[in-house]
Amino acid sequence: MATGVSACTSSDGNTREKPRPEGSATAAGTGEGNVPVTESRPRPCRGGTYTWFNTQRRWVLNGVTEPQHFTGAEGAEFTVPMRRLRTDMASVRTEGTGGTSQDDDAVLLALGVHLGLAEKGDETSGLAEPGEYAPVDKAGGEYSGAAGHLVEFSSVQLIETDFRRSCGRGEQRQQTVGHVVNWTSSGGGDIACETPLPEQASAAAREAVRLSCHR
Repeated sequence: MATGVSACTSSDGNTREKPRPEGSATAAGTGEGNVPVTESRPRPCRGGTYTWFNTQRRWVLNGVTEPQHFTGAEGAEFTVPMRRLRTDMASVRTEGTGGTSQDDDAVLLALGVHLGLAEKGDETSGLAEPGEYAPVDKAGGEYSGAAGHLVEFSSVQLIETDFRRSCGRGEQRQQTVGHVVNWTSSGGGDIACETPLPEQASAAAREAVRLSCHR
């Protein structure tokens, strides 16, 4: 049997496809009265120029089942539970002189534009929010085919990248560096353990075979 597909992706791993307060006031005594004195802080930087580097984009296996035996009967359902293998979480880490005005949403939107998932002026980036875990997708449904052992797997296309953000000019210029972990797609598929994988099968599918079909 050829490698199966789910409703979302093929089993070869192809996609189916705040600003902070500006400052605080303190009172200082001068002469006979108290005169407010303002502590200056960098104004929030809007926009800015991003440079992306050390970018990695790859499909990884993040869930797999044990093999389930099918007799070849019509309408048989897959009931073996999926086991999560990874706990990738979306995150944005920053540091630098521009860090106090850094907005995670702005970083993700800029990355989404860079990856072609969004356009300038969009409100959403097409990426996961910080703190979200990568989903484990299950193909599910009924199985019709030759008797044998079937394995379901889940994969996710991870994106990891460093960035540099420059904003402002002269003495007001702000520099921020950071690192982003996110993903662009996820999907699930199924594999018949007795059937060799096609040459174009993804690394995630091959890892699923190694772990659950033991070959």
